[in-house]
Amino acid sequence: MPVFNPRILEACIRDVTVHLTDHQKASILLHALERLPTEGGSREIMESSVQALLKVNGLPSTDFTKALVLRAKTRLVAGYRTSAQQDLHSVLTLDPDNQEVKAIIHSQHLRPEMLLREPNGPPRFSIEVWTQIALFLPKRDLKSILQVPHPISRIASQLLFREIDLHLTPLHEPTGLDSGVSFDDASDVDRDLDNWHHQRSADILTRILVDPQFAGQIRSLGIHAASHNLSQSLTFQVGMLLNALPKLSNLKKAHCSGSRDLILRTIRCIHKCIPKIQELSLELADPSVDIDIPRFKHLTHFSLTSEGGDPNSTHIFIAHSRDTLRALAIQNSCWHFPADAISLRQLSCLEFGGHLTTEMFSEILSNGYQLDSLKLSGSLECSPSPLFRQHQSALPFLRHLHIRITSLNRQVHDRDLCPSISEFVRHRTQLRTYHLFLPCGSENRRIGFDASAWGVLPALSQLRSLAMTIPCDLALGLAGWLVPRNVSALVLDMEGAAVDVVSFLKQIRPGIPTSLKYVGITNMRIRSAQLVVEHGFPQVRVVAIGHNVWSVIRGCSAEFEALGDITGPYRRVRFHQKEWLELMECEDAVWKGVDG
Repeated sequence: MPVFNPRILEACIRDVTVHLTDHQKASILLHALERLPTEGGSREIMESSVQALLKVNGLPSTDFTKALVLRAKTRLVAGYRTSAQQDLHSVLTLDPDNQEVKAIIHSQHLRPEMLLREPNGPPRFSIEVWTQIALFLPKRDLKSILQVPHPISRIASQLLFREIDLHLTPLHEPTGLDSGVSFDDASDVDRDLDNWHHQRSADILTRILVDPQFAGQIRSLGIHAASHNLSQSLTFQVGMLLNALPKLSNLKKAHCSGSRDLILRTIRCIHKCIPKIQELSLELADPSVDIDIPRFKHLTHFSLTSEGGDPNSTHIFIAHSRDTLRALAIQNSCWHFPADAISLRQLSCLEFGGHLTTEMFSEILSNGYQLDSLKLSGSLECSPSPLFRQHQSALPFLRHLHIRITSLNRQVHDRDLCPSISEFVRHRTQLRTYHLFLPCGSENRRIGFDASAWGVLPALSQLRSLAMTIPCDLALGLAGWLVPRNVSALVLDMEGAAVDVVSFLKQIRPGIPTSLKYVGITNMRIRSAQLVVEHGFPQVRVVAIGHNVWSVIRGCSAEFEALGDITGPYRRVRFHQKEWLELMECEDAVWKGVDG
């Protein structure tokens, strides 16, 4: 049997049309569009093709009107009636007796006055145009538009509800400076706020169940629950959730944090009903458990946060998804790097928290050619400085680097580690983010951490976000001048610096860049965040001390600077940190990783 390759026809058509004039090419394209089915995702092809036809100089009026009619038919099938009516009106302007347009008007029950624009009124954009405009607006502007009596307010509502979060259990908020989250202290719970969120989550789930159009516009879903809460059963909430998930036909991204049972039931339902999901993020609240994740054939982003448990099932899942994964994040302090399960050459974002071994560094530096973002944290169990020296030109596209060494193995003695890392980043002028957190005290000498680690910073001229540990031998007056002038987000780890707060702030203040908008200070006892603004960083808009964050509110007088609580509740910073920091013009403080 002879084998026929349809690509031969495409090549022949291309070779023939090369020798034709623009008008002849337009006639051939129009002839092909007449035979293009109006359904099955052909609207984009029709839109771009007709747009190209309309730009041909001297196009005959018959071809011009025929192209508009074809586009109007496709738009009507797709539900874009306003833009279709504009095309029909344009055709009637050129050819008032066009029978095909009249037939369409009759079949679609359109009145002739619906096709006419007000002669002296301002131009009115179609819903499609307003939608394209709204897509470029940040969330804070979309929320403001909700109050505008205009069709764009409904578009803003639809875009805002593309991303929804469901809170199934109470959230315990920290109440004091440098205090952590306590799951045992019931006084930390805002009952009214929790009840509001529970009612909101139930209302959203109900809307998904009864309104297919609303469900179809959701692209991102976040599910937040804590297994520590034993005061109530989640049977009803989980039941509603599992009934609502099959309605989310266009869901692309899902995040679920909670108990093993909740996550397992959720991802199994997603796998069954939404197999083409692209981004999946899981956060296990139960320690020392593992989870069997079904295979998703279209998964590009995967993130897992857990503590303990068996990594074999997770490694098998990653190995099955290695051909499609482009971003991977694993956070488990008890696990080793899954070098055999992943394909590093295909990853653009990688985050790993666990045991930092020679095999991990070698694999990343040898095969991570496409990496744009790299985040490593955990206990150092090797001496990787020879690898950094050997692969100084590795990772050519790296723009965001985060290294946090929480502890050192007793056998680790690598005094060339910090100098080798400095040489590794010295010539990377494209670096936008550089975070380096290292243990201090007696362990400084074992990894060669001293003031020279800060000496490389002036070479990183394009740096926008900097976070580093201050070594004990670094002059604080010099530290501010070493920070690159373009940095807008700065985090200082004071673990190795024993100095008075006011003295530290006064010494570092003269050299701080004027572009700074976000400052964070860790491992230092500070009585008041206002102290940081008044004595050290008067230009910033956000101050972070430990796990607590404040926004700076300035009055009309230049001498008055008041420090207020975060705009909005604690949940905004906990679950919508990126949106809130962008609102405060501190977007550089957001880590550009798998979820960023």
